[in-house]
Amino acid sequence: MQFVARTISFAWVALAVSFACGQSTVRGVVTSIGQPDKNVALLQIESLDQWTTVEGPLDAKNVVRFGNPKLIRDDSVILLEDGSQIVSKELRSEGTTLHAFNPIWDDMTFPLRSVRGLLLRAYLDSDKTQHSLDRIAQYDGNRDRLVLINGDYIDGTFRRLTPLQIEFQLGENALKLDRNRVSEILFAQTVGRRSKPDRGVWLGLSDGSMLLSEELHLDDDHLKLRMASGQRLTSSSLENAYDYVTYLRPVGTSVRYLSDLKAIGFKSLGFLSTNWDYRKDRNVLGGTLKSDGFVSQKGLGLHATSRLAYRVEESDKRFRAKVGIDDDTDGGGSVIFKVFATEDGKAWKNLYESPIVRGGQAPLDVDVYVDGMKGIALVVEFADGADVLDHANWFDARFESE
Repeated sequence: MQFVARTISFAWVALAVSFACGQSTVRGVVTSIGQPDKNVALLQIESLDQWTTVEGPLDAKNVVRFGNPKLIRDDSVILLEDGSQIVSKELRSEGTTLHAFNPIWDDMTFPLRSVRGLLLRAYLDSDKTQHSLDRIAQYDGNRDRLVLINGDYIDGTFRRLTPLQIEFQLGENALKLDRNRVSEILFAQTVGRRSKPDRGVWLGLSDGSMLLSEELHLDDDHLKLRMASGQRLTSSSLENAYDYVTYLRPVGTSVRYLSDLKAIGFKSLGFLSTNWDYRKDRNVLGGTLKSDGFVSQKGLGLHATSRLAYRVEESDKRFRAKVGIDDDTDGGGSVIFKVFATEDGKAWKNLYESPIVRGGQAPLDVDVYVDGMKGIALVVEFADGADVLDHANWFDARFESE
């Protein structure tokens, strides 16, 4: 059995709108199963599975990701039950309906039953915004909650949101709070949590919005989609939708993301700092996974020195990821990434070792064949700066079947 490990220095190419044969396109890097990254110009999306590029058809069932998500840095954010995050302005409610404005969409109304919560003002620090959105998503109380800007909260019943205030019922008392005093509105968990979708496409927009689409069409400067809630959105005729699309990630492909799997072992050995736990789909501090501007929905956040192990299934042929230091270190941190594997659960072989990776560097590609292996271990070791700010990211860490 021969094992091959490959590292490719990755210089991220930002998306840009271009024109081919008089028609708008979105240019970006596409990562496909079993293929090296490729820069393409997306011309049309006919359906979830049928995408067309200037270079020809693109089989979306084999796409891991296209483009790069943007971080939310402004405006309010609507968090839906399906996990969609929609950046919006002018939030207000009428009865059981939430109204909002975003320049790309022709109409923005949502039934309140489909809304998980509201972040009334995003933070300049994108990680702080992510922490708030995660807190809203994980809230399982049986009463609505207002989180105030000072960190206090009030539990009761939401009544109404206007441009200036929030009406809230607290027992027999009807409260009217200045909207500027409230940072988050968390709605009571009235039904069981939705199961993870087995089909669809995550759509990322230039304002940081991220929408889970069960139907998706992009053509003739227009974007149409249907969400898991049944809500349909159509882009405004005044805007070119190609200017806004930055990211696509199909759901239900044959890849197995490690962050969706149960680890079989984890160990952390702090040197100058205490031991750290690992994070799924977040950096080690709980923020968005990001290195040198490269951003991921999926992946793992670890801190040096740590070891995280997973079982390899018979169908798993390759382990692929990108690795880098999170941007939250402001250029600090230096680590070495390693991948070990075992055929019998006892003897472990070193299949990959990166050079020293420092904060501010572009992520590196990791591509390791694991056919015939029983287990795999991801290791992060500190380099020449002890373990200070060693916030190590494994972007899109996954098993592929070919």
